[in-house]
Amino acid sequence: MSIKITKELLDHVNSICAESKAWAEAAPEGDWRGYCSYDEEDMIRHSEHYTKGERCLTPAEWDQTKAWEVYSDAHKSEHGIRPRWTWWQDQTTEEWEKMSSDCYAQANANYELEQKRKEEEESYEYEPPAEIQNGINF
Repeated sequence: MSIKITKELLDHVNSICAESKAWAEAAPEGDWRGYCSYDEEDMIRHSEHYTKGERCLTPAEWDQTKAWEVYSDAHKSEHGIRPRWTWWQDQTTEEWEKMSSDCYAQANANYELEQKRKEEEESYEYEPPAEIQNGINF
């Protein structure tokens, strides 16, 4: 079965890509920003994957799948494992985005804690034990 991309999805994705490219091009001097770029073949492949080859995704479903992909990355950042037990239809786009933000916030907090521990470890100074009064040294 050949999937045909709807004009609605094509316009939606092209709009997202145009906004993304404009954001990247507006980067301050010296900063590098990437942007998304999808052609029709990408949209077909994406639709085939997420609908098991049945149909074209709707714009809302496109956003939902992309939010789920971001969540998968965020979960891996926090826990070191992808949440393969989830599926894009399990949550709404907004719920995936919230869960992603929470995972990234916790991953950042974990990183900061690890950095603090490293600094404490590196700044540790060994102090030999005091001499025992009975003259026994260890």
